Amino acid sequence: MKYFISGWAGFREALDVPEEWHFIVPFIDLDEAGILDFFKNKSGKTLIGWSTGGHIILKNFNFFTSRFDEIIVVAGFRKFTDYVNPRIIKKMINKMELEPEEVIKQFHINAGLNPYIPESIDKQALIEGLRFLLNSDFNSISSLKNKPIFIHGSMDKILPFRALSDLKKLYPSAETHLISGFHWIPFKILNTYIPR
Repeated sequence: MKYFISGWAGFREALDVPEEWHFIVPFIDLDEAGILDFFKNKSGKTLIGWSTGGHIILKNFNFFTSRFDEIIVVAGFRKFTDYVNPRIIKKMINKMELEPEEVIKQFHINAGLNPYIPESIDKQALIEGLRFLLNSDFNSISSLKNKPIFIHGSMDKILPFRALSDLKKLYPSAETHLISGFHWIPFKILNTYIPR
């Protein structure tokens, strides 16, 4: 089984991830603890994490490397607020209460996506995800089993490519790729980096 842990407001309808991938949207489907619980008895060949999903994978790297042969992190980061001013996230939290559609739309545009607004918006789950981004951090990545693949878009408007360099410092043996793209990189391009 192949699994994809998406990013904040990274709804399947907004991304071009094929149907055969089991798809999880952090805080909409499961919070961090729920994701770890979900994967407790699961394993597979490939796990991909995008943005927040990638952060959750890296933060719990030994847990995931014991279950998956290949781990790919797209637009990953150690601590989101090292790259994005916390005031921006706090403004997003406040605006989510009144104009959640606008917050999601603007995020999708900045991420290089065609905006998708779900009919029913779980504001509290999305706010919880933003609060997670304000505070979540980790100090190291270690695994004896395998090395991750880090991919970052050179035109990412949300995270500078310095986030990729910082991850490389934490995990020098990781395979890294700075490629033409935004915060989201189309799956057909990501697919070329998945080991066969």
